[in-house]
Amino acid sequence: MKKLLFSIFILLLTSNAYATPIKVTIYTDDSLRPYSFTENGEVKGIYINIIKAVFDRMQGYDVKIVAVPWMRGKKMIESGKGFGLATAYFHGHDWPYLYPYSLPFATDVLNVYCGKDILKNERAVWPDDYENLRVGRPSGYSGFGGPKFDEMVKEKKISLEESKGAVTQILKVGAGRVDCILMDQTTFHVEYQKAIHDGRFLSNWKEPISGAEISRNDVYIGYSKKAIQSGKYPFHMDFRQQFDSELYKMIRSGERDKILYSY
Repeated sequence: MKKLLFSIFILLLTSNAYATPIKVTIYTDDSLRPYSFTENGEVKGIYINIIKAVFDRMQGYDVKIVAVPWMRGKKMIESGKGFGLATAYFHGHDWPYLYPYSLPFATDVLNVYCGKDILKNERAVWPDDYENLRVGRPSGYSGFGGPKFDEMVKEKKISLEESKGAVTQILKVGAGRVDCILMDQTTFHVEYQKAIHDGRFLSNWKEPISGAEISRNDVYIGYSKKAIQSGKYPFHMDFRQQFDSELYKMIRSGERDKILYSY
């Protein structure tokens, strides 16, 4: 009897070891440099390096990261056609379709950047001190800037211009087409230096400088509530638990920070 049980145990171990991994697709932003973007058909970025490292440690899954325009990714999650969306902030309060969330794998510090002439007078309080200005924001990033900012935009106290891509935003403020832009610190510094190096600014450009800090936002994988409820992903609990557990170990060991600060 003991030999039979031992044989069954070995058979189970063997079958699990050679089981075909479950294919899972996680969507991400295709133009969020330097965190998540496509280059020559390859998905790259700081955050991509982090979540790839986590996926490589998970057992039983073959995870593919697909970069799409942010608005398309949101719609896929909302409709239940997609399982997970990476590089998301917490939106449980205003995007009910994006829930639950993973452990946060990074934190973004959001600032407002303006031309030097705009910041001649102190503008320390966001968004009150930015009334009557033209402010740029990445398209699809509703909530980027906070509820009071959105309220002031609706009341036409602030003029909002949305466009795709960090470089476009930086070029707009440099050319004076907008007064200020909303951008996280790392993205601004990386893309600003790249724009200068590539000679993207004209001779009469205005140097953007940092104004008020707006917020600090944790970054997650958000999962589609509709997709999970549909039953199409019966493995979702195990997937989420493995991701969170492996990420937690990477954070505790310092490996996550090595990836985060070595880009």
